[in-house]
Amino acid sequence: MMPNGEKPKAHDSRLTSQVLQISHDDPAPAYVQLERRVRLAIADGTLQPGDRLPSVRQLAASLRVATNTVGRAYAQLAREGVIVARAGGGSEIAPREALDRTALARSRQERLRTLARQATVRGLALGFDSGEILGAVSAELAAHGHAVPALAGVRTPLGPDEEPLLSTRNRLRGTVASVRVGDVLAEVAISVGNGATVVAAITRASLDRLNLAEGSPVSAYVKATEVVLGRG
Repeated sequence: MMPNGEKPKAHDSRLTSQVLQISHDDPAPAYVQLERRVRLAIADGTLQPGDRLPSVRQLAASLRVATNTVGRAYAQLAREGVIVARAGGGSEIAPREALDRTALARSRQERLRTLARQATVRGLALGFDSGEILGAVSAELAAHGHAVPALAGVRTPLGPDEEPLLSTRNRLRGTVASVRVGDVLAEVAISVGNGATVVAAITRASLDRLNLAEGSPVSAYVKATEVVLGRG
């Protein structure tokens, strides 16, 4: 315990060696990894309110990354209220009250993103395009008495560094090459050009709703662990 009653602050060397690390095997950008490390360290108690963080230059030199990489991570954590500026310079973990508010806000946003993703996946799988899905959501909002802003003013509920679950960047368009129907699931082989084929497993109910047959145009949205199939 310090003479003034405060607990000792975490040392930069300990933070650097045990907590604030990046992995070259992790596909996430280095600044995203650093943000994640700080949040996890707070969650498991390794970092406590008031613990000081290494300076941007110190941490960048230790991890052998650019200073703007560390600066970007710190800036995002500061915007979220996870870290705050220290008197005399540098940053430290925010007070407990601020962390609790941040965690609550983040939890609510995560639940909203989950709902939005589920609606998007199901809508696309049923063959609706993005305009139809947005139109349905807008109609529901209007029915509940909420004004619908112009499309140009709509902001995504995703964080600034997050990719949409479904986007043109992970969309494969092709035609159905073959369909094999089982008792519960159907296996759909999709020709996507250049001799490449993607195989998707969907329920028989989804197969019936999409009315798929050989030659049908389809879109396959490839995710980390699954393929979401939509007609058209």
